[in-house]
Amino acid sequence: MEAFDNFADNSNGVISDKKNNLEWLPKDSYGDLGKWVNFKDAVSYRSTMISVYAGGFNDWRLPTREEALGLYNEELGQKDWEGETVHIHSLFVPKCGRYIWTSEENDENQALVINLQDGSTEFTDKETRDNIAVRLVRASSSK
Repeated sequence: MEAFDNFADNSNGVISDKKNNLEWLPKDSYGDLGKWVNFKDAVSYRSTMISVYAGGFNDWRLPTREEALGLYNEELGQKDWEGETVHIHSLFVPKCGRYIWTSEENDENQALVINLQDGSTEFTDKETRDNIAVRLVRASSSK
């Protein structure tokens, strides 16, 4: 299966990653809130999406490194908040963040951020919010 065939829009408003058996919210936190988030805000956003049963589910979470990198595909393109290309599927809502938080943390009060423009990763101070959003994921209930 080609990478661009991995993603499908669902009737419940979530995007399925059929290759990795995951479901993603189509908007990141920047698209939803109109502001950048630090790691604490990202966790709070997750709690909000759980409480409103976004997409009909209450098990949303921050992605792992591997899950977040699974969004990145150099052959795909979507526009970020500045009109620059980020390499994610066009099913995701445009004007998104270029950088997204993951659930991976280290002992230096940092969490891993993925750059969807070039696929790079970097541990960043959890208080940083400059141009960083969160994109929530869950395990798919369909096999």
